[in-house]
Amino acid sequence: MSPQRPTTATASIWLTIAALVLSGISAVLTIAYRDELLAAWRAGRDDSSAIEQPSFVPVTLVMYVVVALLMWVLLMFFREGHTWARRAIVALFVLIGVGIVAVLRTEPPTLFFVLCGLTLVVVVAAVGCLLHKDTRAWCREEIRA
Repeated sequence: MSPQRPTTATASIWLTIAALVLSGISAVLTIAYRDELLAAWRAGRDDSSAIEQPSFVPVTLVMYVVVALLMWVLLMFFREGHTWARRAIVALFVLIGVGIVAVLRTEPPTLFFVLCGLTLVVVVAAVGCLLHKDTRAWCREEIRA
């Protein structure tokens, strides 16, 4: 019989789902706030009229779908106690964190700033739970079982 999943592992699963939901809200809001995002992008550039403006909406939506599906698959393996899935989720969260910090540096509209900040807090909490000693020990025990 396999050992019971620790609270930190369960919390990391729920925090990961929360991060995906918050990111999904941000991705959908990209459609509604397209003009504000372009204005924020143009604000720090003197040569913005000479450069083709980026299309945020398709890039954001496709990137969200790909990352969300990858995270979902990794969560399925992590629920079974696979250490490699835990490590892959942490690595994906590190990349997501770098992306969030990059977005925050562009001074987006206030709603995006708040959502990105909240998502960053949830991501850091999830990584903390994933790296907790109880979660690490549970993953090792599951592999031996």
